[in-house]
Amino acid sequence: MPNAENKVKLRLLSFFCCLAYFASYLTRINYAAVRLAIADALVLTHPELAAELGIAISAASLSYGLGQFISGMLGDRIRPAALVGIGLGGAVLCNLALPLLYPSVYLMALVWGINGFFQALIRPPLGRIIAANYDEKGYLDTCVAVSNSSQIATIFIYLAIPLCLHLSDNNWSLAFYLPAALGAITLGFWCFLVPRLSANQPTPPPAVPDARDERPAPFIPLVFQSGLYLFLLPVLIHGLLRDGITAWMPDFIAEVGGLGTGISILTTAILPIFCIVCVIIAKKICLAIPSDGRSSALFFAVSALSAGIIVLLLDTGSTVTFVITVVLMALITGCMHGANHIFITRIPGAFKPVGRVSGIVGVLNAITYIGGSLSPYAVALVAGAFGWGMAVLFWAVLAAGSTLLCFAASRKWDGFKRSLRDR
Repeated sequence: MPNAENKVKLRLLSFFCCLAYFASYLTRINYAAVRLAIADALVLTHPELAAELGIAISAASLSYGLGQFISGMLGDRIRPAALVGIGLGGAVLCNLALPLLYPSVYLMALVWGINGFFQALIRPPLGRIIAANYDEKGYLDTCVAVSNSSQIATIFIYLAIPLCLHLSDNNWSLAFYLPAALGAITLGFWCFLVPRLSANQPTPPPAVPDARDERPAPFIPLVFQSGLYLFLLPVLIHGLLRDGITAWMPDFIAEVGGLGTGISILTTAILPIFCIVCVIIAKKICLAIPSDGRSSALFFAVSALSAGIIVLLLDTGSTVTFVITVVLMALITGCMHGANHIFITRIPGAFKPVGRVSGIVGVLNAITYIGGSLSPYAVALVAGAFGWGMAVLFWAVLAAGSTLLCFAASRKWDGFKRSLRDR
């Protein structure tokens, strides 16, 4: 059992991991939150450029997803705290630079794409730091806290930015300077304190393995020996469902429910609160069902059932059924955050004995964001061509297929986890 001093260190380390991810989210999602304000400013002077503002979001998503592969592999071989520091420092610089490049939307997109790559350097190394410093329970608790810090950052951004715009006469540059300032403060704490708290010290706390003792196993053979390859398609689909529903729920509410755009957009701030609760519930479900394959299959099965019910309720036109429909859509999103807890936290944590936590986080996170980048186009294509009923049926089919795949993966994966624990 760690002594009192080490318990304090571990709590502080957990706090700074959460703070780093919180700052990362602040400096990553702020562009999307303030894009309409930038568009308004452009329309006054350069209306022909307003439609090009979305390029920056696409560039950041692409570089973030691809950067996860690189970050994951680097995080298993060099000091992970240094990678997190580089990522935070780069994100701060990109946020400071972007307002200076206005009104060149293409230079803004270039800088935001670079920001996406710096952001990718943060999450996989965080996974390795947490795995190296905590036992299994502490690892899961800290990862859940880190995940929830991103939801808190989302709520903060979508509440703080409108306030900043209101108080500053629509000076949207504050939406970048404020997160940059908070990121710089976080970076200072991270560089000064985290090396003194983590297990990378020459004399790590008792019963806490030294991260330098990990010897990364060959990556590709590990993917096939473990059965991880069977989870890859469900990982892609959970990213598509999670981000697709989050992105399109305001449109769904506005079109199907006939509500105003302003009320519909409020779901952007409400969903993260729901997701925080769902991740906590998901953790408890995973403790009750230790099999990662079966617990992830449960989340997909609930999502498939919920989507099927939505299809049946869509044409009723009743206010009550519409409210039920919105709740079911939120439930699907919550289930996908539960699946994310398994895919990005529980599964990578099992690779700690073979020194591949960061690499697995990077690969699975990259596949998640590839799925997320496909979701706007896939949902728009199906909903535009066949209506919302077919789009939701599409979600149901994807979730049902993922349920079967996760069940199929459970036996091989559970056996591999047992073999690692028996080492």
